[in-house]
Amino acid sequence: MRKLALLCLAPAVCTTLPRVARADETASTRSALAARGVDRPYTLAQLGLGLLTLPAADVCLKSRPCTKGDTSIGIDFWQMYRASRSFAIGAGASVAIKPTTDHPPSEAGIDRSHTRSYFLVEGQGRYYAIATPAFEAWVGATAGIVIVSDRYAIDDPNMRTWALIGPLSYTVSSEGATVGALLGAEWSFAPNWAAGFSARYMRWFLPHQPATTVFLDRATLTDQQSAIHIGISCSYRIAL
Repeated sequence: MRKLALLCLAPAVCTTLPRVARADETASTRSALAARGVDRPYTLAQLGLGLLTLPAADVCLKSRPCTKGDTSIGIDFWQMYRASRSFAIGAGASVAIKPTTDHPPSEAGIDRSHTRSYFLVEGQGRYYAIATPAFEAWVGATAGIVIVSDRYAIDDPNMRTWALIGPLSYTVSSEGATVGALLGAEWSFAPNWAAGFSARYMRWFLPHQPATTVFLDRATLTDQQSAIHIGISCSYRIAL
């Protein structure tokens, strides 16, 4: 429920920001609006909030059998260069701000929690199939790198003596490449401001051999993995 509540609050924040900025409109914002109207290059900054789902990832909750499908809340930021009415290129980063915490079984017999998070740095290209003053829709492609971090921690205070022979928490990282396809749309509700929606499918290429910790815990994602990201965004156009 907390994840859905964060997504519901984002549109309210996005619509409040331009009301404050509109009272102090500068020459640069007016120039960006004019450039969009006459099909001249400009840039835009986009902040997004969404859900990242890994359909093949294991989630093991206490007193329940392990299931497939891990969903995390993520935030992303993109800086795009709009070369023309139809094309845009740019780059951005995505990070998990609310990953799922579970309790997978341990080969060493130690009860501990596990949190899987991610970090992506990607380039993006868009083709705007629909481009009107009030509404735009696009398809595109992404490519970059992904880092998946598996953090294991001993939470039981009665097992603090384990610190004498090792740390109470440790992280296993896996680095790989990612490629993806996306589609999105946005509505311009104020000068230089827009609210949008996007859906993205990604294919991650991670190492075949998982890294292993001293407690025999391994990186939970290997080889090729599918990831789906669905989110909302707020964009602001910037004059060159």
